[in-house]
Amino acid sequence: MKLHPVLIAAAGALAAATPALAQTPATCPADPVRLDFAHAGGNRFDVTVEAQGASGVLDILWRPGEGAQDGTADFIEDLRFGDDPRPPRYMGYGTWQHPGGEAAGWDGYSYTLVADHDRAVWEVGKEETAYRFDDAFYFTGNPVLVLNHAWTDCTFDIAFDLPEDWQVVAAWPQTGPGRYRVEGLNDVVRNIFVTGPGLAPQTFDVDGMAVTLLAQQPLADGVADFRRVLEDSLTRYAQTFGGVPMERYLVVFGEGQMNDGGAFAQSFGQRMPAPFRPHERLMWARTLAHETLHAWLGVTIRPVPYAQSQWFTEGGADYFAMKTLYRAGLVDEPDVIFMLEGQIRRFLLGRIASGAISLAEAGEDKQANRQLVYGGGALFHYLLDARMTDQSGPGAYEAALESLYRSADRDYSQARLLAALDARSDGAASEILALLDGPFDPFGLLATLDETGLATAAFGPDEILVRFAAGDCAGSRENACMPAFLQR
Repeated sequence: MKLHPVLIAAAGALAAATPALAQTPATCPADPVRLDFAHAGGNRFDVTVEAQGASGVLDILWRPGEGAQDGTADFIEDLRFGDDPRPPRYMGYGTWQHPGGEAAGWDGYSYTLVADHDRAVWEVGKEETAYRFDDAFYFTGNPVLVLNHAWTDCTFDIAFDLPEDWQVVAAWPQTGPGRYRVEGLNDVVRNIFVTGPGLAPQTFDVDGMAVTLLAQQPLADGVADFRRVLEDSLTRYAQTFGGVPMERYLVVFGEGQMNDGGAFAQSFGQRMPAPFRPHERLMWARTLAHETLHAWLGVTIRPVPYAQSQWFTEGGADYFAMKTLYRAGLVDEPDVIFMLEGQIRRFLLGRIASGAISLAEAGEDKQANRQLVYGGGALFHYLLDARMTDQSGPGAYEAALESLYRSADRDYSQARLLAALDARSDGAASEILALLDGPFDPFGLLATLDETGLATAAFGPDEILVRFAAGDCAGSRENACMPAFLQR
């Protein structure tokens, strides 16, 4: 399948938050660009953009979906440039050009968004596209807001024209009822907004960050539990990193067939089976803790290039979310064992499935190499925590994370990342990565893990057993027998 250039540039962006869309910056045609979003009845919305003296092509993030012949472009209708009666030239894959050509100037355009995305099954999940949210509508900006993707540094004024009983829930800075001013294209398109009637958001403070929680009605019984996990984990992240990376953060819970989620610039969308089922807490809580951690590890501490160090941000989010949930009392010892077994299993199966490639190379096609990226990254963080605790005592690993966050330059190549961690761990970071990238030796890896205070056993890469064996323990599930760097 041919991939549109914008899709290629953003292919990894919706799995974990990333910097602004990578296109050549252009002078903003207007200051600000104005975007009006008006309900036109039913599931239709009229969108008008004013940008005096603009030119260039318009884009959405094109995504394929079963049941949508032209993917996310199926839901964009009647696009017109100003008063020009001629239809635009459709270039395919969610790109439109002025009928006069790419160099033609224009002062604005309009189109109709048909919010019927539920008729398709989206490969990335509906939380990364759009869906009906009870009587309201859930959107992510990228697939529904048609914009010139060269407007990276522009200011946008966004205005909603909606029925009186509707509201908007968004992470954007608000200037009035239904009015927002957003700095930069990235924050416009890489965020969630929900609009419609009957919404009941809750907002609470975490170290100066206003966190808004919104749940679909079938999940209402879980709101108190969602809030507890959010407050406890975000508070601990703020303590670890020494602050919060943004002023506002939006978390939206929607109904779905499985537990999954997507992280964005200042927002996160999670889906899970409805009605809410308490026994699934571990499944949704670790997804929630993982994805919200990306606000620090992935959005603020940024891998550059993105693909090369996904193992660090994705694996780190898996490992540190596990540790945080346990230390906050949100999961118990058998849950930690379950997660550790999963991280080991993922790495071993990933090495078999992906072959002799490094973790950095695996990130070039994360979807195909997910097990290696997530499992290998999680084991890197686990082993680094163990080594640094041995060297410098409790909290050394967390101090290293804080130092990455506090740097004046938070864009990290793999080489710069390893150099920073090596300086605090006497070279352990590079040694651990070399172990994970080196010759495939499953039982050698298990022996290395046992040296940290685990007792492991395996029948094969898909059958892994973990128990705790720190101190004088011999295969326990108790907190006192955990490696010290994991204990409460």
